Amino acid sequence: MKVLINPAGFQAEHLAALNRSFPGWGNEPRLRWCFGRSTGQPADLIAIELDGVAVAGTGISYRQMMTPSGRHMLVGILTAAWSFPVRAERGIYMRMMSEAMRLIAERGGALALGFMPQDKSSGHQLLRAGAMAAMTAYMTTPANWQASASAALPGTWRPCAITPALCAELFKRLERRAGDGLRFVYPDVDAFADQFLRRPHPVQVMIDANDDCIVVEQSPRTVSLLAALPADGGRPSAALLKAAASLAAQEKRPLLAYASNARAVAEAVVAGLVARPAFMTVSIASPEILSVALSREGVAADAQAVQTACLVALEALHVENGDRM
Repeated sequence: MKVLINPAGFQAEHLAALNRSFPGWGNEPRLRWCFGRSTGQPADLIAIELDGVAVAGTGISYRQMMTPSGRHMLVGILTAAWSFPVRAERGIYMRMMSEAMRLIAERGGALALGFMPQDKSSGHQLLRAGAMAAMTAYMTTPANWQASASAALPGTWRPCAITPALCAELFKRLERRAGDGLRFVYPDVDAFADQFLRRPHPVQVMIDANDDCIVVEQSPRTVSLLAALPADGGRPSAALLKAAASLAAQEKRPLLAYASNARAVAEAVVAGLVARPAFMTVSIASPEILSVALSREGVAADAQAVQTACLVALEALHVENGDRM
């Protein structure tokens, strides 16, 4: 078994493996969007070879998160991971994850994060290996939504041109969301726009008479709700989620949304969406860095106290769909 870190010329093979593992995953522009943007720390790519053949790979994209203490920390997100079944060798996936954890810590990261459906076996492998989990949910419109009378988009909603002024306003709203929770942060409006507005598929911003906004990506199979940003800076309401679902119905595609806490799931259910349980795996790459980030005093604590503080922080997790990749 051979571990390769950022192997030269491997991107095309990585993309082919992703589309073999997940048909329709995407093309080269999507791969560039995932790994070519500057987020302060260049992305990494790990591959595992057996007898000269790549059998597993994952990208690591790096982001900043703000903790409930108000401190920032670097995290690595396990992005676009794949593996092929190999009978002759076991433990390949966990070996790759071990290398990812080592690399994230080496880059100055505190945590390794992975967004997983509840039935994904690789996520359960991480949990058995000691990772923590934040319970989340993917949310979709029911099959009969398009035919429902409630699917009509209220007339107060209209598309909004994505101007520099609008980018600045949306960035401001995103930055003040769930101020006391655990959330992703972006260094400036340009980094925010790269993440939420300049994506592989067309992005549309809708605004209503109350100045509430929803940001959606028009992908070929779904309408993806990237962010719901009320004018008052509060949390997304059922009304905003329902508006996004109605927009998707008009486009004759299902809505894909994401909830990172129980309150968001409850609002989605009120809006008529169907929640599919999922989780975010959280593995500690560097206890020392995490300890300082979670402490209001900026001092390290023992390992058990760090894990307990991390579990508490995860209860206040606030992640928009657009944050995830």
